[in-house]
Amino acid sequence: MKKLVWLLALGTGLACAQPNDEVERGRQLFMSNGSSSCHGTAGQGGERSGAPRIAPDPYPFEAFVMMVRNPREAMPRFDERFLSDEQLRAIHHYLAAVPKNPSSKEIPVLQKLR
Repeated sequence: MKKLVWLLALGTGLACAQPNDEVERGRQLFMSNGSSSCHGTAGQGGERSGAPRIAPDPYPFEAFVMMVRNPREAMPRFDERFLSDEQLRAIHHYLAAVPKNPSSKEIPVLQKLR
């Protein structure tokens, strides 16, 4: 699987920057634990839920764990009974691997509009 190039289901067609087992495991955990229902499938934030964008530049791992274990506002609390630190590390790897959106200067069609 490590050599398999997979595409994120972002509708962008961009390949993940780190296609490896840990990132894929993190993606699966992110989807299966309900995180994607609020934060979006790529951590882009939820317009309807009001959940913040958490990718592609997540907080440092220690801060990420604190926010998941003791969230502010409406986010449910995920203690060690639900997600281990190892699972959170995989999710963190996934969020860090989400490709950044290109700047407007990098999009050819937008250059033609100038």
